[in-house]
Amino acid sequence: MSNGPYGQIACGCGALSLLVCGAPLALGEDAEGEAVAFWPLTAIQIGQGAEELTLSLEDRGGEAWRCGRCDERLLHGDDEAGVAVLAGLPEDSDGPGVALAAPQQRRLEALGYRLLVGR
Repeated sequence: MSNGPYGQIACGCGALSLLVCGAPLALGEDAEGEAVAFWPLTAIQIGQGAEELTLSLEDRGGEAWRCGRCDERLLHGDDEAGVAVLAGLPEDSDGPGVALAAPQQRRLEALGYRLLVGR
C-alpha cells in the first residue's frame, strides 16, 4: 500500500472494494457525457473481496472489473493503455491535468472517452 493519498471504491453489496493510490492521470467523460477519471492500472489495489473480483472482456476492448456477487462494474481496465477508468471525479481534484502519453490518449479516445483539458 502506498503512503500517498488514496481513495476507496466499493460495490453496492459491499463484498468488493478497491483502493486507488496517488492522483489521476487525467479527467474526462465517457460516451454518455458522464465524468470519469483516468488512473494508472498500477494504482489500483484490492481492498477486500479478492475472491469476488471478476474480469470480463468488453466489446469495445479492455475489461470490466465487476463484483461477482452483485455484478456491479467498478472500473474499466485497459492493458493496452495501462489505464483504469473510474466513474466520477476524485473529491480533491484540482482540475484536469493531463499526464497521459499520446498513445494512451489515442487509445482512450478510440474506446469512446473524451479528455477534459483546461476546464
